Amino acid sequence: MPIIIKDFEWSESEGKLDIIVPQKGIKSANIDIMVTPLYVKVNYSPYFFELHLKKEIDDSKTRIVFEDNMVKIYLIKVSPSIWDVIVNPEAKEPSKRRELVSSAFQYYEKKVQDDVEKRKQVKADQNKIALRTAMDQESQEKDRIESVKQAERDKVAQEMDEWQSMDDDQREKRYFKSIATSKQPENECEDTIDTNAVAVVSEEIKQTSETVPATEPDNKALSAAEERARKFEKIKHNLANPLKLEDKSNSKKEKKVTENKKKDDVWSKGPRKATEIAVSFSPRYFPSAARESLAAEEEAWIEKNIRAQTVVKPKDAKDTDTKDEERNPMWLSDKAGAFYKMGNFPAAVNAYSEAIGISPFLPKLYINRASCYILLSLFEDAVTDCTRALDLLTPPVDANRLSRVRTLAKRGSALCQLGYLDKALEDYQLASKLSPEDEGLKSDIQTLLSQTSGNTTATAAVPDVAVAT
Repeated sequence: MPIIIKDFEWSESEGKLDIIVPQKGIKSANIDIMVTPLYVKVNYSPYFFELHLKKEIDDSKTRIVFEDNMVKIYLIKVSPSIWDVIVNPEAKEPSKRRELVSSAFQYYEKKVQDDVEKRKQVKADQNKIALRTAMDQESQEKDRIESVKQAERDKVAQEMDEWQSMDDDQREKRYFKSIATSKQPENECEDTIDTNAVAVVSEEIKQTSETVPATEPDNKALSAAEERARKFEKIKHNLANPLKLEDKSNSKKEKKVTENKKKDDVWSKGPRKATEIAVSFSPRYFPSAARESLAAEEEAWIEKNIRAQTVVKPKDAKDTDTKDEERNPMWLSDKAGAFYKMGNFPAAVNAYSEAIGISPFLPKLYINRASCYILLSLFEDAVTDCTRALDLLTPPVDANRLSRVRTLAKRGSALCQLGYLDKALEDYQLASKLSPEDEGLKSDIQTLLSQTSGNTTATAAVPDVAVAT
């Protein structure tokens, strides 16, 4: 059953209504708050608070603040006025209250669905804008590329027009000039012409022109022009790649000589010298041999602990008020831990006792109940629970070593309070032996040794009583 919160505070003005609900030490992330025009609900297990408002408020302007272990809800009234009473008098009748709650939840569900649809619409609009922007950018890029292409077309067309308007001599000079310019370094003048290339080409043209008589018919003049153009292309190719064939033949020769040299080097060196190879082995996974390990004991402890945690109290036909989770020892243990954190130690003891009644073989229930007994000054009961926990923490393996350390320290603290200093010293020494790196245990042992030698009553520090594992 939930615990109804009644110790809330409220204040109002003509336009505002402030409600303050205690947070009870619960984290704000675990608090569920629902606000509608006529209904306010605050739920954080095991506490529950609800309020049926007398008049409507504007739920879209609600402001919620978590401050000073309080939940502060600031509401805005729809109609400015002084209410004097904030609770709707119709909510006192159970049937009317159920109707009001049902309508409030229907309104809240519709509001949530509308918010989800609104977010979907906003996201869809943002995606459309992003798509439109990408399409605009792509269109601009296409226009830019097309403008560059058009500029190149215009440039080529202009050059073709200029070429067609030239006579043969002008075309030859321009052709030789372009060849010479392509072979020059960047820092040389563009107007410099390769004189050797011009001389060679001129000689070829002269020979060609001499072979064609001036009185030949038009078809022979045309074939001479074609021959002349072919010679231009051949000369152009030779000027661009003068050493291409020679380079290929030289590279093949060099490759063959290199391969022969490698073969000679291999046979001339003789057999290889002997050497040593260092082999490093990977470290052993287990620190001890299989016959010395505690693998079987570890598995037995894990199986025993799991079996104790999964025990559930059978459902009694006469017991109709007990919920299913209240018959689970782990749920009761978590509930006791929550009571302990809030400082409600008697309630924690009751919850741990109920869990022990269901599963009496779970050590951590006795360890945690002993912590509560120590804080309630019930030291004899704490010693009994610690002794029972140590009996259950078997077989003694590394998985339950820390639990045994905590249990021995708790029992030693309780024995100190009862005046059994020698027995308390034995428990602290056993705990220190199991956890030699714990400086707190060493300090307590030194304190007990000094006080037992002086025969005075020792008061050892109560160890941390966090939930045991």
